[in-house]
Amino acid sequence: MQKLKAAGVAVLALSAAGCAQIQETPLAPNMARLDVNPPWAPGGADAALRCAAELTLRSGYSAFRITPVYALAFNNFGVTVVMFRAGDPGAGGAIDAAAVLGQRAF
Repeated sequence: MQKLKAAGVAVLALSAAGCAQIQETPLAPNMARLDVNPPWAPGGADAALRCAAELTLRSGYSAFRITPVYALAFNNFGVTVVMFRAGDPGAGGAIDAAAVLGQRAF
């Protein structure tokens, strides 16, 4: 039983190690930087998009834009997320955060 338990813990640890880690850095009330490490982790780009959508809704906004990707080092990349409310100047063409997460808009 102990060997099975130890094997399960090892599998979980290896699975977590393969996931992208995302760090949020607030830059302004409607802007944040997301640093993704490592970029080649399974779902790294999708995880960054979902994180941007979650951050947007959590911050009280409904849509966001992602500025061009920039490389911080060989093992991570970052994006700047600019968030908008419906009707804000510049909100046209922004990504709907609820749609990214498959949620119903409020």
